[in-house]
Amino acid sequence: MKLNLRMTGKALGSVANAKISKMISTQLAKYVTNIRKVKVHIDDVPSKLHGTLTQCSIEVLLPGLPSISVKAKGKNLAQAISRAVSNSETVLTQKLY
Repeated sequence: MKLNLRMTGKALGSVANAKISKMISTQLAKYVTNIRKVKVHIDDVPSKLHGTLTQCSIEVLLPGLPSISVKAKGKNLAQAISRAVSNSETVLTQKLY
């Protein structure tokens, strides 16, 4: 499983990059044999009600199946990523089993 991580608007340090990749790989560990590549894009989105929110979009490329795209918003980086990964895990379970 390859992990491609992009973030617009801010610089992402090596420590944060390592923590994010560890968070994603541990939650998707049981699907590693079925996943070819995971693309993660993090962006800040303005909101009228809450100020700026962090949006995480995850695209999971599966061999022989169509790819899965999931978007989730959160107050901070960790919340947005955990929501997006749990949503993609739900969709993976539905597609694979």
